[in-house]
Amino acid sequence: MKPPITKAEIINRIKLPGKRKTAEWLFSEYRDKIDRYRQPELRSAKVRKIIGQVPPALLRYGIMIIGGALLVLVGITAFIPYQPTIDIEIAVTQTDDGTLHYSTRIPQNAIKNKDKFAGVTLNSQLELPFPLEYEIETISETVKVSGQSAWQQATLAPTDKISANILLDKPITVPGKILLEKQSIMMWVIEKARK
Repeated sequence: MKPPITKAEIINRIKLPGKRKTAEWLFSEYRDKIDRYRQPELRSAKVRKIIGQVPPALLRYGIMIIGGALLVLVGITAFIPYQPTIDIEIAVTQTDDGTLHYSTRIPQNAIKNKDKFAGVTLNSQLELPFPLEYEIETISETVKVSGQSAWQQATLAPTDKISANILLDKPITVPGKILLEKQSIMMWVIEKARK
């Protein structure tokens, strides 16, 4: 590749017919040629052919297609139900007459959603002879604090009956979840974004 032509070389190469032309006029006449010489890849026939082609429909309407797909996804999330849960542990104790009592500790940060509590469920993966679903009977007004955690004690009442007679050697704790009211995924995301 040859080095670019300078302004002085242009003036020296051109023979001026009759009239004297200024160096600025000469330079302005040949500026376009200099630019083409310096950037040949931008002026090549292949590049002009590619730039001149009309893009296919997918490229032309790509933004509209992607935007429409996102809009459909947002619309779908408005109708898909989601039931948020709060992980808890259910304490099971037994009195001398064989009656089982169920209680749990509700974390203090979950109490603000107390009006949305829909029930309590036991972890269904466990094969224990306990009821799977419970209602919250009472929640104590006293906040208990231990180390870095705070909670309120709640008593639970099973909604389904168990047929087996159970005898506990000692109180046990099993994992469970507090079920909150069902809502759409979009509403759940909006609530999370506000927090």
